[in-house]
Amino acid sequence: MSGEVMNSIKNDVKATILAAGLGKRMNPLSSDYFPKPLFPLGGDIPMVETWVNKLANWGVGEISMNLCVLRDTFKRHFGSRPLQNGTVRFLDEEIPTGTLGGICKQALGDRAKLVYQPEETRPDFPKFSGTTILAPSGDIVSNFDAADLQRMYEIHKSVGAAMTMVLTPVPWEMRGEYGTAIFGSAEDLDGAISKSGEIVDFLEKDPNSPSNLNNASIYMIDMALLEYLDPFRTQCSLDVENPFYDFGKHVFPALLGKLDYIQLPKEFKLWGIQYDGEWFDVGRKRDYIEVHKNILKKELRLPLQYDEFEGGYIGRNVSIDVTSTTIIPPVLIGNDCVIKPGATIGPFAVIGDGWTVEENSQVANSVLWKDYSVISGKNHHAASIIRNGITVNGSIVGEGIVETDLFEKVVSAANDGTVTTVDLDWIPDGKRE
Repeated sequence: MSGEVMNSIKNDVKATILAAGLGKRMNPLSSDYFPKPLFPLGGDIPMVETWVNKLANWGVGEISMNLCVLRDTFKRHFGSRPLQNGTVRFLDEEIPTGTLGGICKQALGDRAKLVYQPEETRPDFPKFSGTTILAPSGDIVSNFDAADLQRMYEIHKSVGAAMTMVLTPVPWEMRGEYGTAIFGSAEDLDGAISKSGEIVDFLEKDPNSPSNLNNASIYMIDMALLEYLDPFRTQCSLDVENPFYDFGKHVFPALLGKLDYIQLPKEFKLWGIQYDGEWFDVGRKRDYIEVHKNILKKELRLPLQYDEFEGGYIGRNVSIDVTSTTIIPPVLIGNDCVIKPGATIGPFAVIGDGWTVEENSQVANSVLWKDYSVISGKNHHAASIIRNGITVNGSIVGEGIVETDLFEKVVSAANDGTVTTVDLDWIPDGKRE
């Protein structure tokens, strides 16, 4: 990408990453360690950092993200390691303000409306001086890269859209689990961005939708639209009269003339581009395991820090006797791991740094985390060991000594050292505080 293009992007585009979600479906990992956007990919790289790097590589000069629960973990992470390019600014939200609030406050800065007074504080940075906001969700993992961002920007500008959203096809039978968009007419394009057209309808999780084009949670928004919408923002609650805080529930219907209590100017055009490349919404723990399968199959492009070998990826200072160990590719074995004779690793095993897998044990279809105490701020309480003869399959293990078989389980440790094991699909009752 030319220097001229990068300079233009630097001056005109700000990235506002949405990272303030509660991540309840990822508990207990998201309550004991850090929020979902910081969950590591490939043994090391947080999901949200993949966005920071590709945005910086595109040439974006200003990158910020809104934070809520466990927000100090983001600051520890980005303060503890150098980025490929640039720095990240944070917006603390004591009270979540929805997708619209998070983006408006990051874009409009100290000019943004205050919804909660006196609890809410005004952003301590100025309004962005450019014209365009790029807003991805921090828990989206995709091959959508700098070249795709540039093409999206060119389309957004050329058609005069107030907002352009990325759409990805999902299996037809699953369209009721997503917000789906309908093109009026669409132009066929070459490449991963295969269609471009105006959106004439949007249906939120409708199993009878005539479209399987899912809202991919990657938005390009004109600053003029955000300035117009900001005064209408309400608290992030359906209990308020005429709620207006969420893109899917409120902003898209308003742009399409379907929200009876807010009428927007017709010149605010909602546009869509269809992206046919790899895309994952890591909403559940099963999604997190599935993403790793695609990383190991090299379908998701991710710059891993480990060396490639015939069976997948391997780190430094690994103790393993390949003549007495079974490797079923693909696998990732991190730095300083010990794999003892008779162990079976794989398929689709991601073993983070520092683990010991003892004799006759098996790890498959699972993700084992390295020590993330620097980021989480919690104590690291125990060695990371899979004991002799233990099977770990379809599971996520935060840390600890595993002495019982794990089938579709999650193992997590609280700061007091209490180890919790729950089913992979477990979700806590009630509201997360």
